[in-house]
Amino acid sequence: MNALIRFALGNPRAVTVLMLTVVLGGGVSVVVLPKDILPVYRSPAVQVMTFYGGMSATNVEADITSRMERQTGQAAGTVRQESRSIVGASIVRNYYADGTDPSGALTQVNSLATAAIPNLPPGTLPPVILPYDPTSATPVCIVALNSKSQGESVLYDTGRYQVRNMVMASPGANAPVIYGGKIRTVLAYLDRDKLQARNLSPTDVMDALDRSNVFLPAGDAKLGGTDYALDSNSMYELIERMADIPVRADARGVVFLKDVALPKDSSLVQTSMVRVDGRRQVYVPVYRQQGASTLDVVNNLK
Repeated sequence: MNALIRFALGNPRAVTVLMLTVVLGGGVSVVVLPKDILPVYRSPAVQVMTFYGGMSATNVEADITSRMERQTGQAAGTVRQESRSIVGASIVRNYYADGTDPSGALTQVNSLATAAIPNLPPGTLPPVILPYDPTSATPVCIVALNSKSQGESVLYDTGRYQVRNMVMASPGANAPVIYGGKIRTVLAYLDRDKLQARNLSPTDVMDALDRSNVFLPAGDAKLGGTDYALDSNSMYELIERMADIPVRADARGVVFLKDVALPKDSSLVQTSMVRVDGRRQVYVPVYRQQGASTLDVVNNLK
């Protein structure tokens, strides 16, 4: 200690330069060093999400998840796999060794998953393949939609089509899902006795709905020297008018939808429920994108 004191007193210029270096280096470090709550995951990982609406978790695991695991696990550098099968969705995560090119891993998984599509059950949606960061699996914040006048269906549509777009427009933010609410849909409530009386089945009603409510591009029409852009009214805008859809027309007469069912603006079976301030509402969890700063994501959303 005495030697250190004698050195400092005998070399004031050197000590001054050393202290200025420490102060300058500390100031530069405060500005340059990244500030974050969670570390950035450096080892590459790829997530494969495949959807089949309504399929049970058991069937998802046997018919989708296991096939995706076998197919995508052939990518070079794979060290382990994780998977999860839930109702209507399969999630497979592939982890790769350090030093593996993230872009190369993503490309290989994309090609391998595409090759598995012909072997998946008919009606399976094409897989969604994205880079995966395990440290971003926890939401950095939650955007809650709270209303005393609007129902859960309206809040769900608002969160899905408006709030999500606003969140994902913020740098580094991602909002893949909506929790709570009801998915709005038009349902035809069938009367079993009326169907039996007219010798009809639910399949007949489904076929009639498919035939009478379709997307039809109308194109254009040339009349003289004028070219008119045409629109189509092949899709119903008023649910009440769907009651006049013909289900069957033969020698016995015409059976309309209103004779055997009631079309109604309703919702699918609710699978998740969220309460905000004691009321059933909706919230949007916000995640950070791979490599983004958690603090920057939260500050940009303020």
